[in-house]
Amino acid sequence: MSIKIVSWVVLAAIMLGAVLLFNYWASYQLLSTLAYTGIVAALFGLANLAFPFRYLGIRRRTVGVLVVAAGVALAVAALYWPVSVIRVAEPRTRLDELMPEYQFYERHSTRIHAGPEHVIEAIRQSTFGDMRSLRVLLKVRAAALRAPSRDNGAFGSDKRIFDAFTASGYVSGATEHEVLMCGGANVREGRVLPAHSLQEFADYRVEGGVKIGFDFYVEDAGEGWSKVTAETRVLAVDEATTRGLARYWRLIVPGSGLLRREWLEGIKRRAESKKLNGVS
Repeated sequence: MSIKIVSWVVLAAIMLGAVLLFNYWASYQLLSTLAYTGIVAALFGLANLAFPFRYLGIRRRTVGVLVVAAGVALAVAALYWPVSVIRVAEPRTRLDELMPEYQFYERHSTRIHAGPEHVIEAIRQSTFGDMRSLRVLLKVRAAALRAPSRDNGAFGSDKRIFDAFTASGYVSGATEHEVLMCGGANVREGRVLPAHSLQEFADYRVEGGVKIGFDFYVEDAGEGWSKVTAETRVLAVDEATTRGLARYWRLIVPGSGLLRREWLEGIKRRAESKKLNGVS
């Protein structure tokens, strides 16, 4: 087998592994995957322009130009693809009732070897220390936006996540099986969403508004196990805000998904160890 064939097989295996890992984090969101595939392809093409990948059988820099063009076209198409509205057919959760329509979402779930009451308490007690990648992602985000990283202690490892959301203007709710928070911002007015109750949040329709709701829904899976599902929904109130949010969401959803999976893992560790509020 030639070096060229081996190189292509290795490259294909790396790319497949990267796509699978990406989709594991990003909750299998096609447009986000395509956007990043296009970005990586464009970078690959640029690298070939500088140093043709002869070990892959690519000897002409014009191939790099074509790959750059194709990558940019794919990324732009994915980022600017029209947004559709998702509607809940039959409300099952409190989040369904408050956000029966949304444009962007991510959903993750896991099984925990603990009763629902321990899982609910673990959710309430979870801290930013559970999100091990948070500080790195905040720095990446700040660098991409050319803004200072604003970690002024608000994301301390001992800080409860729900307390931080409440302090930033989110409103909370709960049922026997569900814990949720709702909030957001008005990007035109440059301020947090002015909703002081869940009903005000549900009714908010001012242009420029971006409504965000997320919940943890816990079900008894039997034999001492629970299934917990974490879902985040986002709705932009008007068309112009929707277009801008679409590009932003499709770029940040892999990092967001990673944080939520880490959050779930932290809840799992806390619930299974039964170390809630320092009590075992």
